[in-house]
Amino acid sequence: MPTEPRSIVAAVRSVSTPSPATSTPTSWREAVINAFVHRDYLLHSNVKVEVFDDRMEIISPGGIPDGLTLAEIKDGLTAARNPRLIHILDKMKYIENYGAGIQRIYRAYESFHKDPQFIVRENSFKVVLPNQNYVRITEQESIMRGEQNNRITELNKSKVLEVLKLSDRPLKRLEIQAKTGLTRDQVVAALKSLRREGSISVLGASVNTRYLAE
Repeated sequence: MPTEPRSIVAAVRSVSTPSPATSTPTSWREAVINAFVHRDYLLHSNVKVEVFDDRMEIISPGGIPDGLTLAEIKDGLTAARNPRLIHILDKMKYIENYGAGIQRIYRAYESFHKDPQFIVRENSFKVVLPNQNYVRITEQESIMRGEQNNRITELNKSKVLEVLKLSDRPLKRLEIQAKTGLTRDQVVAALKSLRREGSISVLGASVNTRYLAE
């Protein structure tokens, strides 16, 4: 085995702390430990861990050993490519219930709308773990942005309606823009909303369209 066991143990020990790239430390730990335990050490390549905003990717050199399929591994079947390493890590309590790692990763995502991905190639095994924290933050930001836009829309409507109420005659859109300081799109959106609510009346058409507060 080209890599010293102690360096592998050090790498595995480093995954005891949950990763900031996923809200499921179980999946992160299992995927990285599996990458070292089941990799092909005859291939001159390293285990690769990449962290993105929305996911983590762990790539291990070597495909699935002994002709097993991904479906069989998901069912708990095992093929020990590096039995001595497995024995060492098992004695050090880094491996629990050997053969159930992928099942534990799936269970960690049971309440999430995205599943982890396992991509098998001839000389590599790739695990993609969606970042649950990232998605939740994004959804929260979307809600906050929507609430902010609603407040701005209501404020624009109030400005337009106030200008129309203070006017002694119907006003054209350009006049409303000048009096409110709003953009064309903001005035158009406000007028459409006020019209749906029945707060204003529309007189004329085309370039002669004018608006009047009810």
